[in-house]
Amino acid sequence: MGVSPAGSSIPPSRQKNCHNCVQTKRRCDRRMPHCSRCVERNIPCDYSRTRTAIQADRQARRDNANGPASISHPLFSPGPAAEMDYLGSIDADMVADLMPDYPAEPLLQSPIDATHGIDVLMDNQVDLMGGNTPASMSQWLVAFEDDSITERPSTPVDEEITRSYQKMAPMCDNINTWSLHDPSTPLYYITSRVKNFVNDMATHNATPFLHPFLYRAHTPECIMSCFSTSVLYTARTPTNTAMVMRALCKSAHELVAAESVRFVTTTTERLARAQALLLYQIIRLFDGDVALRAQAERDSALLNTWLAELCKMRDNLSTSARLENSVARAQPPEWEQWIFAESVRRTILMAYSVLGLYELMKDPEWDGEPNPWAYTHRWTLSRSLWEAKSSAGFQRAWKEKPQFVMENHSFERFLEHGRGSDVDEFAEILLNVYMGVDETKEFLSSRETPVPVQSA
Repeated sequence: MGVSPAGSSIPPSRQKNCHNCVQTKRRCDRRMPHCSRCVERNIPCDYSRTRTAIQADRQARRDNANGPASISHPLFSPGPAAEMDYLGSIDADMVADLMPDYPAEPLLQSPIDATHGIDVLMDNQVDLMGGNTPASMSQWLVAFEDDSITERPSTPVDEEITRSYQKMAPMCDNINTWSLHDPSTPLYYITSRVKNFVNDMATHNATPFLHPFLYRAHTPECIMSCFSTSVLYTARTPTNTAMVMRALCKSAHELVAAESVRFVTTTTERLARAQALLLYQIIRLFDGDVALRAQAERDSALLNTWLAELCKMRDNLSTSARLENSVARAQPPEWEQWIFAESVRRTILMAYSVLGLYELMKDPEWDGEPNPWAYTHRWTLSRSLWEAKSSAGFQRAWKEKPQFVMENHSFERFLEHGRGSDVDEFAEILLNVYMGVDETKEFLSSRETPVPVQSA
């Protein structure tokens, strides 16, 4: 049986491989949004283009055959996201209808901050957290439209953030294979804290980046599944480990299979799926199982894509960082709004930190690509705000307790004006990365030292 010419006898509705692999008669692994072969060759990968577009590409390649090669170095690249074997017999056109239109260039060349229109996006979240859940779920599953937000590039890092990177360089440069087994090393401490996020989820239904009241009124299905998996993993025994690992693989696979082809999601769902995948990644990357690690590495590109989407919708505190302390405190935000916004900010920062830590453990010479650290990621350091138990407690803490707008891993100004009692668990982990384990313990021991409230 002869092989049919690409693009001539393969009906688009039956074609499952990408068009480039069809044209070159090469095997396609059908990963979304780009197959591995196209990623390796840095060429556009498309599953649903028309014959006219294919012919136009062929002509363009012939016209440019003798021209200079175009070389690009994007900051962010979607890369291979998730294996699509689970799609079975779904046609390529159907997949195209489900997937967003990915451009030939990377999904996001720099993180984008949403500064206008964020209040509109928060309305549904506030209603949910306040207990105003509609009777019909379709009433709150409102499509998140990117054009509803005025987008602008993130702020590049400043000199203070650059100095913080230089301060952390010795720890990053001294990563050895044996460090994970030496309790006296910073790497052992940091990885232990990261792996403990799964236990936090299992015992408290919260982590340092997932607020305990975030999903109080409505819990997305992916968070429920992640919670169940975390409980199983934390309580595993030699007898039931095999079944626990099956449950873990099933939950992670179902999340990737369902969400990698979804485009219409609420802001809550976008955050939830990123948090769930991050926790699955932590288990699989740091468990020590080679097969789990391989699965997680295949899904890392998808997590990076979801994080880039979160960067587009977050409130990056650009205005708060410029306001005087008295002005910022005069108008406290709604508690529910702040919980959601701060969880987004912390999820982005912690996820990028965990992925970077793993890459450094694999290769101490890792060059940091894709490099989210070229941009400013702000978050709020305040134990009183994060640990507030009610709206009234939050409002009181906002007006009376110290709070600091932090940037990436930089603690320079906080160490001048803050005190140990201001530090919550999220800040403590990053503080250990910034200044070391022993130095952090010494600083935290001074938690009762009074200092005046200072502007961040």
